[in-house]
Amino acid sequence: MREFMEYQPNLKNIRAGNGGVIAAVMPGSTGERLGLQPGDAILEVNGQVVRDVIDYRFAMTEEQVALTVMQSGERRSIQLAKSFDDMLGIDFIEPLFDRLRTCNNKCPFCFLTQMPKGFRKTLYLKDDDYRLSFLYGNFVTLTNLKEEDWQRIEEQRLGPMYVSVHATDRTLRAILLGKPDVPDVLADIRRLGSLGIDVHTQIVCCPQLNDGPALAQTIHELGQLYPTVQSIAAVPVGLTRYRFEGKKPQSIKAAIRVHETPEWIDTNWEQQPLWQEEQPVASELMQAVQAGDLGFCARLGAATEVELRPYRPEEAAAVIDLCEPFQEYFMTEYGTPLVYPSDEFYLLAGRPQPQGELYEGYDQLENGVGLVRQFQDEWAEVEGQLPASLAQPTRVVMACGTLAAPVLEPVAQRLSQIQNLSVELYPVTNEFFGEMVTVSGLLTGGDVVGALRQVGPADLVLLPKVMFDHSGTRTIDEWTVEQITDALQAPVAMARMPYEILRVIRRLRRDRAKAA
Repeated sequence: MREFMEYQPNLKNIRAGNGGVIAAVMPGSTGERLGLQPGDAILEVNGQVVRDVIDYRFAMTEEQVALTVMQSGERRSIQLAKSFDDMLGIDFIEPLFDRLRTCNNKCPFCFLTQMPKGFRKTLYLKDDDYRLSFLYGNFVTLTNLKEEDWQRIEEQRLGPMYVSVHATDRTLRAILLGKPDVPDVLADIRRLGSLGIDVHTQIVCCPQLNDGPALAQTIHELGQLYPTVQSIAAVPVGLTRYRFEGKKPQSIKAAIRVHETPEWIDTNWEQQPLWQEEQPVASELMQAVQAGDLGFCARLGAATEVELRPYRPEEAAAVIDLCEPFQEYFMTEYGTPLVYPSDEFYLLAGRPQPQGELYEGYDQLENGVGLVRQFQDEWAEVEGQLPASLAQPTRVVMACGTLAAPVLEPVAQRLSQIQNLSVELYPVTNEFFGEMVTVSGLLTGGDVVGALRQVGPADLVLLPKVMFDHSGTRTIDEWTVEQITDALQAPVAMARMPYEILRVIRRLRRDRAKAA
């Protein structure tokens, strides 16, 4: 399960073809000299409607520019000469100016179908927009691309692209995307490569479905597409208690059908055919399946009855054991490991994280690949910069998800060696989403407050930054920092990486010295 939430646009700020709304204008910029202001909207550049910030940047490389701007309810035309890299010094409220491309898949492990009602609407948004892949590294499936999208990718060189593969076998991938049929992802990746676009891929692994021989096939076939394929991440399926309560989908097929219930059908989603018992999956492959030519694929009729469940420690170890020989082979052939089990697999298996050299450029850090190793290496750098003592006895309570506890326990022990400082680590069980959800990024404010109220007063509560939104102001269940502070009667600080922890401790030292 991803430790970080992907970028999610605010639907209130997407004005469906009404241009890019300006959020800020840099003082002294060309935009300020032109009289542009927050709230104005850029409609066209050189007569072309701008659909998003990509269109805007692409068009603004011209040195002679004609802008059409909506300002105070009136259209205004602006002609200017500029340098090719002058973007006018403006920021937009949202990167997309038109309708978001939504997801037309029904993945059995889709996190959105595992959430209760009542959260803010953007948390239920099923995006599958290739533009967000280019801009933010969101993973997309490529199943909703039209020919004009391909032409735009070629023209504007929109790469790298981050692609959710899950399986290269077309029949199995159809099941994992919850559709009767899907395009050939290998052909799509080859096409991206022919356009000069690098691709980073992920495989969400489900026990006994697309691991084992299927995972080996997927890694092998993606590996053959190097250097177009720059990385392959294997991450374990993430499931909440809502997957097993209420509708109780105990199988892949049942989890797919959750998407077809009235409460989950969103009018913004492209409607897909219901999963029919008699409807063949990947129909063009069925003759080969019936002829027995596809080996493992021929058994996929029963695949939809596989239980959807989290990984067990021994199964996590098996995924690592399967990937390591591929890493050695790819190192020999290409000079790169290419395939990476996510940190969660190592933590589940109780194995040490690989050394930092394995991750090279940390291409999939936000997918939980190499994050623990990066944290451990950074901690080794900063712990020597910690103060020797504080001016007054101080108690700090540090919270985290249960998965991160083995990583953070040595940190808490080292901090407690500072004179007058006691740091106690409290792994918080996720009661809201279920104890099988162990990452810190999905901790709710309610669960953290409920757990830490039991541990007594603290001089400071240190929380994982990833449990808050991108602005650092609210949790997934809408608790603000101020509300948590009031509920725990203690100041709250946030940190993600060791340098942030170091800053918290240094600030604490200054504050305690002033109070002494």
